[in-house]
Amino acid sequence: MEKILFADDDVDIQEIARSILTKEGYEVIVAKDGAAVLSLAKAHKPDLVILDYLMPVLNGIEALKALKKDEETNPIPVLMVTAYPDQKEESLYAGAADFIAKPIEKADLLLRVKSILKVRHIKNELQKIIAYLAELEK
Repeated sequence: MEKILFADDDVDIQEIARSILTKEGYEVIVAKDGAAVLSLAKAHKPDLVILDYLMPVLNGIEALKALKKDEETNPIPVLMVTAYPDQKEESLYAGAADFIAKPIEKADLLLRVKSILKVRHIKNELQKIIAYLAELEK
């Protein structure tokens, strides 16, 4: 079962996202601020982090940059979510795998999640193949 860390300070949005994603078979962990995202990402090693842009303590961009600076959490793809589409470019330059605008459409969310996770799976398999080939060369 793939794990998704979903971060938003709005409890209603957390519950809607949790419901949508768990019905699709994902394990969902929720965070209410950017600081919680950092500790939960290290503790749970999610397959994907979904970050709201505007959150207390650390906003989404600050949390994204911190995740990408940390060797342990850097490989985790991040989907940024915000009601302000003009923040798309900043999110992508900071290392987000993709961006989705609020209000979140269920179909759009699921398509982006599946796409990001598929790319992550392919990258992981490729790394295994590269490691195997390196061993064969020795």
